[in-house]
Amino acid sequence: MKKIYLFILCTSLAALVSKQIKADTITVMVTNNAFSPTTFSAEVGDVVKWVWDSNGMAHNVTSASQTIPNGAAPLASGNLTSGTYIYNITVEGNYGYACTLHTLSGMAAGFQVDAANGISKPNVSVSLGIFPNPFKEKVTVKYTGVESIQVVNVLGEKVKTVALSATENKTDVYFDGLPSGIYFFRFLQEGNIVETRRIIKSE
Repeated sequence: MKKIYLFILCTSLAALVSKQIKADTITVMVTNNAFSPTTFSAEVGDVVKWVWDSNGMAHNVTSASQTIPNGAAPLASGNLTSGTYIYNITVEGNYGYACTLHTLSGMAAGFQVDAANGISKPNVSVSLGIFPNPFKEKVTVKYTGVESIQVVNVLGEKVKTVALSATENKTDVYFDGLPSGIYFFRFLQEGNIVETRRIIKSE
């Protein structure tokens, strides 16, 4: 009986260690009026670390006016001029955040979180080109290795989905009726996000 309990304990510890090994720390730089990168993909269990490199200018990371998944802890760094802010991801979904001190300057970003299931994302060869950026009415996308595009705003809301032809490598995406601002193109293959790009719709 003791051997059974010992086996169960070892198995549980191994699973815990394996989960911890798979967890990633994603670093986002907080510079003058910008987050870098502005978007990324992560998994439940990962950690996001924002690092201030703003030459003493105050910024914050907050989800107060943005959209995050139900049940997720809010992002709230407070106003900082240096140092770091750590956020542990516990819920999958779309996260939007911004610096409330510089929202009018476009200091907003977001990230996509998938469930941690141990299944690796497909290893694909992707080639992308987006122009012009910023744009006014439409964006031309050159692509290989992707099947569709999801367009989301800074709140993480999906505003458009574009199916891509397998026999062509270029398409135009029109933004009729959508307000100016920051958007994100999520490029998908087999239902997985393989790359995300930020675009700006000007007046």
